[in-house]
Amino acid sequence: MTGITNPTEEYFKDGAWGWDGTQWRKLALLWGYTERYAENLGGTKSGDGTYEQSGTVVPSGEVWVVECISLYNHSGARGAIALQVNDGTTNYAVTRNLTPVQYELVSFIGRLTLEAGDKVLVQQSACLDGDVLRGVAWGYKMAVT
Repeated sequence: MTGITNPTEEYFKDGAWGWDGTQWRKLALLWGYTERYAENLGGTKSGDGTYEQSGTVVPSGEVWVVECISLYNHSGARGAIALQVNDGTTNYAVTRNLTPVQYELVSFIGRLTLEAGDKVLVQQSACLDGDVLRGVAWGYKMAVT
């Protein structure tokens, strides 16, 4: 027989093992869809300069799958837009810095897996006081058991 032949308590910690009818086997990681992820990243710029909006930090015990991040300046053409993921210390670009024409939407469509401590971040440089920016990130959340 392969696998555990004389299991002790440490093997059963946190329900990581299951009986398959002949022996104890390590269970596969279980993912559970919990809910849709949708977050407003837009707002009105106060003062001239870079607009920056961070999303919610992924809590422990969850993994978020982000399928879209987008941003555009409803007030006019401005500087470069960057769509990013932050892991708590470093920003990672998911698009190159694009300078859109007026009302052009800059977006990322794909699949990003965010773990605990990560968050979405959007930026646009050269904004003016009162600029209205529209931004969103969406996907879904999963519980890690």
